[in-house]
Amino acid sequence: MKYHRLPRSSSSHGFTSSDTWLNYFTCFNLFFFSSANSHFKRTTNAWYRTHGYHTPFDIWLVLQWIVIIILITGYYGFSIKFIVKDEEYEEQAFLKEYDVYNVHRRSTWNFLGFFFIFIVIFTSIKVSLTDTADARVMREGKERDMSYARTTGIPVVVDGWCYICRSNVGSGTRHCKYCNKCVKGFDHHCRWLNCCIAEANYRTFILFIISSFIASTMSLWLALCAINVYFGAETVDDYFMSLYEIFSPSTPYIIVIGLFINLILIIVSLCVVLFVGHLLFFHIRLYLMDMTTVEYLSHQQQGRYYSDNYEDEDDENPWRRPYYPNPWRRRIMGGIRKLYIVSE
Repeated sequence: MKYHRLPRSSSSHGFTSSDTWLNYFTCFNLFFFSSANSHFKRTTNAWYRTHGYHTPFDIWLVLQWIVIIILITGYYGFSIKFIVKDEEYEEQAFLKEYDVYNVHRRSTWNFLGFFFIFIVIFTSIKVSLTDTADARVMREGKERDMSYARTTGIPVVVDGWCYICRSNVGSGTRHCKYCNKCVKGFDHHCRWLNCCIAEANYRTFILFIISSFIASTMSLWLALCAINVYFGAETVDDYFMSLYEIFSPSTPYIIVIGLFINLILIIVSLCVVLFVGHLLFFHIRLYLMDMTTVEYLSHQQQGRYYSDNYEDEDDENPWRRPYYPNPWRRRIMGGIRKLYIVSE
């Protein structure tokens, strides 16, 4: 097999310097916000990422926190103001004269919002800060190959040998080109969290997806309840009163501002619900098929479908999901997966 190599860089810190001061802003942007191949060209093989908040940052990581801040601010600063206060809350029938009433307490939504937002933030940080590197490769500490090309389409691990780390690796280990390290139980590299999702943090990642889906659904529901107050003939005055809790009564165009914020929250929440919901469904499907993300994508590229034969020596893809050490659990999950495949 013929391998591509890059010229050795004289830089000792892993980042190439800019040629002129006119490129200062460009280099600053590239240092902190990475894309795919541009990131590979910008970092040498001496560099590797220890966790998700190790520079260079990915622009999608920044966007994730912007979306989280927007939803938290909109939830507590706007949407929840349209839920009736506890002191004004009265028990009433859910259906009354063929109309649906909002019978939720504000304190309930305050608690639920805090609970799920805390889980989202905690799991997001924990997933990003988890070091997914293969401990055995790191302990060996061999000198890296500084000239091996780290670009899309060129394999780094071939026949169990990593050409950058210069180490023998297990069948479930893959060298992530974004993080530039061998990752045990590799599933995929998440640009939203700027880290690898692998055996060490996969369960926390799933908890992050589930809590994000619930939190964004709550945000969408409250935003829809808020705008429903405005369009209700009997509750339109309540919409103005709720806006007065948020803005000064003398604020010009207060109703236009309120509806604009309401619409933005609905759009952002809906986008998050659809995106995270699709991602959650995808990983549930992978779990039933006993496949990792990289294996699924590899099979898609090869035009092959999943086979449930674990010991198939003709299967060239080694990245099986390594989460079934118990043989009884393996048999049970194998039966569930067969029913899933038959039902398709």
